[in-house]
Amino acid sequence: MTEKVTRHGGLNARPLASLVLFFAGAWLVLSGIALHFASQEGATKWIHLFMGMHNVAALLFIAGAAAHLFLNRKVLTRYMCARVGEYMQFKRELLLAMIGVSGFVVLTASHALHLS
Repeated sequence: MTEKVTRHGGLNARPLASLVLFFAGAWLVLSGIALHFASQEGATKWIHLFMGMHNVAALLFIAGAAAHLFLNRKVLTRYMCARVGEYMQFKRELLLAMIGVSGFVVLTASHALHLS
């Protein structure tokens, strides 16, 4: 099975989108960790630096994800259509995973609100 290669200006767009997504994700993780440690008092310059890096990495990640989805839309839709029946067998597990992960994220992030 041969796939049509999407090239723009001599570059292969699919691997480029995937690699932008990967490296932007890595920068998101690194800058997020740096932001956590730079949140000490007196580190205002560092916070601004890492926040800028984090925001730019997030924008690149979103752009890479959008490009990745656009360039692979046919493959992804075929895959999802073929797998939808299989996933519907696990409705309870899907619901539990969604509620569990969402609840855990909200609960652990709520410390930023300083609720007593």
